[in-house]
Amino acid sequence: MPVYPSVRDHGVELCERAGYEIEPTDDRRRPPVLAAPTRDAVGLVDPEDPRPVAVEPLTEADVGPAGLVPRFADAVREGRDCLFVVPSTESTGTTLTQVVATVLGEPACVADDGPDGRHFYKGPDRVPLSDGSYACARAATADLQWREVPVGDERPRLELGVGTEVVAVFESIDDLAAPQRHAFQHAYRRADDGRFEVTAQGEVVERFSGPTAMRHEGYAPVPMPLVPEHLFPEAADLERWAVCQPDGGQQVLTAAGLHAWS
Repeated sequence: MPVYPSVRDHGVELCERAGYEIEPTDDRRRPPVLAAPTRDAVGLVDPEDPRPVAVEPLTEADVGPAGLVPRFADAVREGRDCLFVVPSTESTGTTLTQVVATVLGEPACVADDGPDGRHFYKGPDRVPLSDGSYACARAATADLQWREVPVGDERPRLELGVGTEVVAVFESIDDLAAPQRHAFQHAYRRADDGRFEVTAQGEVVERFSGPTAMRHEGYAPVPMPLVPEHLFPEAADLERWAVCQPDGGQQVLTAAGLHAWS
């Protein structure tokens, strides 16, 4: 789904009005627009603290944890504020803005953070295993949930669950740095002939023409959870974001609320 030019252009216009110099980029590994503050610039998040801004125009498909959190983390690591610009249509504009604020607001970049531990959003990356395969589970991706579970006074363990069923267990979130094959009952890999093989206990149990066929038969690749301490620098300020839409004029929504940026 293409980015609407009006979405990108609205972000550029807001930055220029606030005293920023615009630098378009063609590198897909970087935001499509970077903005540098001039001497008289007004800061995006804090008017008295103008920082460089990464302008991230989004499509409807991008507005979710997997599309938002990695982009925001990239900006924070580079010392930039992040301005998300969402499409503005009668049916979705305000709703999309609210989704961005919900994902990035408190609890920042996690689905839930309560007395029983955190529930993590699912990211865009798969879980690679020690034998070169990738984890999968007999469940729909939407039903998979990464959550922390308290264990006495020790660090909480990490569980992947489907409803009340536990699919995988790790002693802590740090174990995701190098998951072992035995952590999951099922895994998949691409065979030499290009087909996808699902394995269990070292044996091939199913073969598929591709990932779509694999999902259709009930095997979902396991997405890596979005864990803030794995994505952001230590003590990072997770309120350095704002979101706007073309029909919102100069209004931007930040963690502190709605205000005009100029």
